[in-house]
Amino acid sequence: MLESNQAGRPLRSAQLQVFWLLWGAYASYYLCRVNFAVAQPQILHDFPGWTSADIGTIPSTYAAVYAVGQIVNGTLGQRYGARRMMTIALLIASATNLLFAFASSLNVMRLLWAINGWGQSAGWSLMVHTLSNWNTSSRRGTLIGRLSTCYTVGNVISWLLAGFLCDALGWRSAFLVPGLVLIPMAVVFFAFLRNSPTEAGYAPVRDDVIPEHDEGPGAPVEGQWDSTWRILRLTLSNRILWILAIGFFVMNSVRYSFMNWSVQYMADYHGRSIKNSALTAVMIPLIGSLGAMSAGWASDALFGKRRAPVCVIMLLGLAAVCGTMTIVPKGDWVMATMVLSLAGFMIYGPDMLMSGAATVDLSHPKAASMATGLTMSLGALGAIFSGAGIGYLKDLAHGNWNLVFWVLAVMPLIPAALLIPIWNARPKGKS
Repeated sequence: MLESNQAGRPLRSAQLQVFWLLWGAYASYYLCRVNFAVAQPQILHDFPGWTSADIGTIPSTYAAVYAVGQIVNGTLGQRYGARRMMTIALLIASATNLLFAFASSLNVMRLLWAINGWGQSAGWSLMVHTLSNWNTSSRRGTLIGRLSTCYTVGNVISWLLAGFLCDALGWRSAFLVPGLVLIPMAVVFFAFLRNSPTEAGYAPVRDDVIPEHDEGPGAPVEGQWDSTWRILRLTLSNRILWILAIGFFVMNSVRYSFMNWSVQYMADYHGRSIKNSALTAVMIPLIGSLGAMSAGWASDALFGKRRAPVCVIMLLGLAAVCGTMTIVPKGDWVMATMVLSLAGFMIYGPDMLMSGAATVDLSHPKAASMATGLTMSLGALGAIFSGAGIGYLKDLAHGNWNLVFWVLAVMPLIPAALLIPIWNARPKGKS
């Protein structure tokens, strides 16, 4: 492997640049994604005729379009790469947020957030694929664990910024300001990112073993459409990937339930202001980033690159934490914050492993973007429940949150059970 390119730039320097460009771009996505959860209570206040289920249809519509986009954009990502597609996605997220700031119709809000979902679906799968191109598989769990801090930190910054803007200027500013921020980020990303080491003048870095029956003499050249469709067929016929994807379907329902409703929960149940609700709710992604990094490290260092054991342990812990939420006294926002923090730790570990490291480990070496798109697509379908579904449960219980948390307590047991049969699965070609 070359340690520098023709210009004499060390490979390590280029790897760090790629890492931080991917990290910054995806963190920026979150400024224009989870800001809705913070603005939601004020939007409900401004439109008193809307129910919790009504406003829940906005993130649910986002999730439905995001699910379709994951498959389509994950496949297109194999051909066009993250550089072009994520730049376009950043501009779509910017435009939809700027327009959302002036919307007053539920249907218009649904449409704009759906388009935002399409743009944002061209993100995680392309990032995982690009990071895999630039690094070997030996530290994949650790590296993707570190990369996943982009969406936890982005979540924290988004909620803090949106909370401040809502209190100071009203909910519309929570969409206007982030929309403006993404424009320069898109310019920087396009100017400096390269999809693979070969594009930057280095030798290939990724070391996955390609089985002979998958790639032999006369195999189609990578980048041609016939090769793309052939690899897609291999991906869709991978039984283990479907186990991960179905498990992630349920896992993401829980994660997005916390993302979409924790600010509302703190405001409704514990009487916190929007700004203070956001300040306490940010502990979910903040502590979640520690959970993601810990899960990645543990799967590499303690479990021999086996991702399933770490996921199962943390999912069982998450089920217990969700049950604990039902005994938090009303108004005890300190205890609620502590339990929400623990939930974040348990959520983001399996979330990162199932949608990142495990998917790349067990997919075709050239199909990281497609395989991650499949997993993320089913996860996004699961997230549909987190909007209108949670809103319906809350309305059904006349505002009582216990029904919501008991349902969320049962859900992590499903992916935990699904992952037990692949307990010993490791990266392809690795002992």
